[in-house]
Amino acid sequence: MSRASRPGQSRPTAVIVIASDERSAEILIEGYRQVVTGQAPRETRRAALDVATGYAARIGQPVLVDARDANGYWHLVATPDGVVQAADRAVPERAQAPAPPNTLREESSGGRRRALVIVGAVAAALVLLAGTGVVVWRFLPGSEAAPGAEATADVTTLNHPAPPHFAPTVDFSRELAPDSQPGVSREGDMLAYVDPQERLNLLDADGERQWSAEMPVASGEVLGAPRFVEYGGEDAIVMETAGTLWFWPASGGAPSSVDIPEDTSAQYVGSSVLVRNDQEAFVPAGGELLPVEVPEGFAPMLAEGEDVLTAVLNGAWTWVSPDGDPVEVSARRPEQAGEMESVVTALREYVIVRWAPLQGEDTILAFHDSRDGGVVGSVEVDPADLEDVRHRSGPIGTGLVAYGPAVLDLESGGSAVVPGFEPDITVGSLVFGQLDGALVAVGADGAVEEAEEGSVQPNGLLGERAVVVHEDHLYAIPSE
Repeated sequence: MSRASRPGQSRPTAVIVIASDERSAEILIEGYRQVVTGQAPRETRRAALDVATGYAARIGQPVLVDARDANGYWHLVATPDGVVQAADRAVPERAQAPAPPNTLREESSGGRRRALVIVGAVAAALVLLAGTGVVVWRFLPGSEAAPGAEATADVTTLNHPAPPHFAPTVDFSRELAPDSQPGVSREGDMLAYVDPQERLNLLDADGERQWSAEMPVASGEVLGAPRFVEYGGEDAIVMETAGTLWFWPASGGAPSSVDIPEDTSAQYVGSSVLVRNDQEAFVPAGGELLPVEVPEGFAPMLAEGEDVLTAVLNGAWTWVSPDGDPVEVSARRPEQAGEMESVVTALREYVIVRWAPLQGEDTILAFHDSRDGGVVGSVEVDPADLEDVRHRSGPIGTGLVAYGPAVLDLESGGSAVVPGFEPDITVGSLVFGQLDGALVAVGADGAVEEAEEGSVQPNGLLGERAVVVHEDHLYAIPSE
């Protein structure tokens, strides 16, 4: 059971119901009611889940989601980084489950209660986030490997379109634990996943297994995918369960655990884990949480090793650590920029700042080096295009970065603005996300390529191969 669904817990709960025509949905969170609509069932469901994940991001902790229909209901967890997964194993077609308090109902014009339809499985919830439909896979002739073997088929092909710029040929595939997702390192040199035998596996960039380890908990108790972080000065894989962080050294070895208080949440925006609540911040080290003193009026943003970046809305930011010695960093003014408007967010090694232009009515969105304040790249954006942009850590790659509609190539200096673009993940030289409800890939030149119907968004880039997931399998597909 996830931390967000433990009996007696005080986590906020989102109740989601969808009308029988699947064109509208009602969401109730902490007494706040919101109605969303969509032209298609997929859009409606995605919009409803976006409300839950958006609220989780705003409060900085997971939100329990009660999603129900006429046959029963399912428990999901929406995390601050936009992931939706099972809180408890779903049981489809459960007959007439009792409705919890605050059940929402929709009345027809004739006064009859309409049946409420909701996503009936965690796999569907994940598909909602990707904005995709049903995907069919076809295995060509080849010998089926034994469980846990290096490949599940000698030759594999996709029987549906591949994501833009990737081929439909599958170089290798692996079977996943039910309802789980793999994690790909930001540098693309490692991939971690849990197999059906409840083992954590580490693959290198060529898909070769480096090691396999028994899980200390059931895969259904894990929140989110495995993540690659720094722990104890070394590369590690971290997995979060109910109130515990589990760390495996990337070099191999037994895991270590760190307990986290019920009133805190773990955030994975920097290179290591930040544990925080509204008043306190901690970094995991040596099997325990080390407290970090946050300056008054500042908010903890991310952790790099044992250092925590804290910031205010307008002004310099400060690095603090468990041993004290805070370091203040001032942002350098970009060319053609006037006064600082606000510190937007901190993502990985960057602090994103809005600056007023010397001329014109646009705003300058600049990526600053978080350690010295230097300008790494900037782009002029219409302020209207930044409204309601969600803070996400996914679109920050090693060479290409994105925030809202802005995409920047930090190596060449190229940049573009694509109004309405919602970036999800950087995969090599492309940023994948949503534009007008469709899956698209955007380059630093602003070129937009819409994915064909039925293709899925990559989970990351392993070497030169995109990793895609469908029906509890991961597939590595090469570029075109």
